[in-house]
Amino acid sequence: MQGMKRSTLAVLVVVLLCSPATASGDGPPVTSLPAGPGGVVEHGGTDRLVALPAATETIVAMSRVRGGQIRRALSLAGRWGVPVITEDGGTGGVSADSRTLVLFRLARAYPRKRSTFSILDLRSFSVARTVSLKGEWSFDALSPDGRWLYLVQQLSGRNRASYAVRAYDTERGRLMPEPVVDPREPDEPLQGFPLTRVTGESGRWEYTLYGGGRGHPFIHALDTVARESICIDLPHRIARHRRLFELKLELRGGQVRVVDRGKLVASASKRAPEKLQAGTGPWVFAAAGLILLLATLGARRRNRA
Repeated sequence: MQGMKRSTLAVLVVVLLCSPATASGDGPPVTSLPAGPGGVVEHGGTDRLVALPAATETIVAMSRVRGGQIRRALSLAGRWGVPVITEDGGTGGVSADSRTLVLFRLARAYPRKRSTFSILDLRSFSVARTVSLKGEWSFDALSPDGRWLYLVQQLSGRNRASYAVRAYDTERGRLMPEPVVDPREPDEPLQGFPLTRVTGESGRWEYTLYGGGRGHPFIHALDTVARESICIDLPHRIARHRRLFELKLELRGGQVRVVDRGKLVASASKRAPEKLQAGTGPWVFAAAGLILLLATLGARRRNRA
């Protein structure tokens, strides 16, 4: 660590860990805000990773979830943050193998003219690569081995809910030319805000519930290894529900489930997620609406055949 004694660094980390998290009001979307002292917990649940910006530098630290013992730390020039990925405060940035951490440079204004990300190798606890892209971008996901970085590109400065998912090859240092889309509906624009997320057991699949935009709510199922996605449309009546932002996703029995305060609203098979099923929660889907949905999905499959 250059220019900073270990004892001084430890005190600074403790002080920053006790500071309040950044609150969001009017201004940039939640995905452009840092996670604050809560950071992100790696997939094994043992260590917490935080990025705590000071005046001109950021302290990146790894500490034990239990007990808070600081295991490793470094001082990074500039102001960086662990990304928030969903409206319910979910955070991300660490790969499933716990070897890669992605941070984003804090913006001075929104929308940004250029978005910058720092990719850290957690084995050496050092910066492996810096990615800088023109326009407003935010972190979305990582493949389990950290090879593929997924970013959300905001397509409109006026409409925050209009976006595209893009893949970046961290090994070759290049952005893939085409967005990651559902091959069944390659031309359908993506609309909505990321409300909540659940991650598959191996870290390969990321399931994100989107809603609140001009379009209807849907689950974005992203295969972070194959660079493919499936959009699972939800019934339009969910968009009118007052508790839309309180919905959660969970994985159970081979299904991804939409739940409202623990009650099932809808579910889809993880192997065939386009097959949506109604739940028995507080809003039981109308039979006619469900039949229409299944008929539409059947027609899409026949057209693909």
